[in-house]
Amino acid sequence: MKILNELDWINFLRKKAGKGKDVIAGIGDDCAYVKIGKEKLLLKSDLFIEGVHFIRKNISFKTIGMRAVARVLSDFAACAGLPKFVGISAGIPQNVSAESLKEILSGILEYSKKYNFSIIGGDTSKAQKLFLDIWGVGEAEKFISRSSAKKGDYIFITARLGKREFNRVFEPRIEEAQFLVKNFKVNAMIDISDGFIIDLYRILKMSGKGAVIFKSKRIKIKGYVNNFYNTPSG
Repeated sequence: MKILNELDWINFLRKKAGKGKDVIAGIGDDCAYVKIGKEKLLLKSDLFIEGVHFIRKNISFKTIGMRAVARVLSDFAACAGLPKFVGISAGIPQNVSAESLKEILSGILEYSKKYNFSIIGGDTSKAQKLFLDIWGVGEAEKFISRSSAKKGDYIFITARLGKREFNRVFEPRIEEAQFLVKNFKVNAMIDISDGFIIDLYRILKMSGKGAVIFKSKRIKIKGYVNNFYNTPSG
C-alpha cells in the first residue's frame, strides 16, 4: 500500500480539486485567498493533535491553546495577512477536565487580545485523544504567495534557526511580516515551522526556481530591531 507524504497529498488534492474562479490562491499555499463579491479574504485551518504535535504531560493546557492558535496566526503572517476571526473546534477525551479546557481557552484569549482577533465559535466532540482544530479568517492589503519567488531574490529568515521545542509558546511573525511588506519588495514568503530546508523547497517548487545557499551572514535591516539572515538565491 502506497503511503502519501504531505507534499504528495497536496499535489493530489490540487489536481483533483482544481481552482474555482473566486479562488486567488488555494491548495498548497499557507492560506487560501478568495474573493467574495468585492471583498478578499484569507482562510486557514490547522490541527493540533495530542501525540502528533504535543505530549500532554510535557505541556501546560494554556500553552496548548496558545500553540494551537499560533500555528494559524503564523500562516496568516506568511501571507502578509492579519487575523480577524478565529473558530475553535475540539476533540475532548473523558480525562480532560472542565478546568483544563478553561486553561486552553485562556491561552487562546490571551492571543486574541494580543493579535486583535475575535473568537466566533466552533464545535466539540468526544475523542480518544485531545485535539484542536483552529480555523481563521483574515485580511491582507497585499497577499504574498509561496509561488512568486523571482530570479535574483535573497532569502531571509526572521529568527535564528534551532531545534523546535514543542512544549514552549512561539510568537507568530505578524509584526515582522507587516514591516517587511510595507518597507521592501517581498515576492514570496512561507511559514517554516516544518523546517527551513523543506519549506524553502516548497517555495522553489511552487515558484519554479532554484537556490544557492551560502553560509549565513548576520545583517540588520534599518529600522527594525530583529536580525535577519540572508542567503542569495539563484
